[in-house]
Amino acid sequence: MPRAIVLCGSPRKGGNTDLMADAFTEGARQTGAEVEKVYLDDLWIRPIAEVADVPEMRVDLRQDDDARRLLDRVLAADIVLFAAPVYWQGVPAQIKAFVDRWACYWGQQGFREAMGRKVFAVVTAHASPEAQEGDWVINQVRAWADFLGARFVGSARFGGCEKGAVARSKDVLEQCRELGREASRVTAEV
Repeated sequence: MPRAIVLCGSPRKGGNTDLMADAFTEGARQTGAEVEKVYLDDLWIRPIAEVADVPEMRVDLRQDDDARRLLDRVLAADIVLFAAPVYWQGVPAQIKAFVDRWACYWGQQGFREAMGRKVFAVVTAHASPEAQEGDWVINQVRAWADFLGARFVGSARFGGCEKGAVARSKDVLEQCRELGREASRVTAEV
């Protein structure tokens, strides 16, 4: 059974990104995946500290927060969904701070191999009705997948800032469900 972790980067529970993540979860569960949803805003994750130039010598100087425990959960998952609204042409700080911390573990035994076996997907909401506004987040997650050797299976986006407005957009929610189903199916191939 595939294991998925949903990294919800929006502090707005019940908002568009959150509802899209729920639809992804529903789709993944329909194909037998076990899904855990994490609200990064509920965790204490500090920005990255200085790291050594040589990856194998890097140490996470800020292990007193929640980042390492969450990273262990990510490493145990097969699927990683980044649920991230567009904030100032990128992912929210909650997600960026967590992903930046991965640099501390880049040189550790098994980290790259484990990340290379992951399936990444992204759902994003943005205030602008212009679809390309979602590219700020989608392209960032795709770049992370490429860099880590993970498989990027796709994205879903919604343009609108009214809290919960995506609930009226059945086609977007179905895209999210299908993305969850596809991520679960692809996991068997990775």
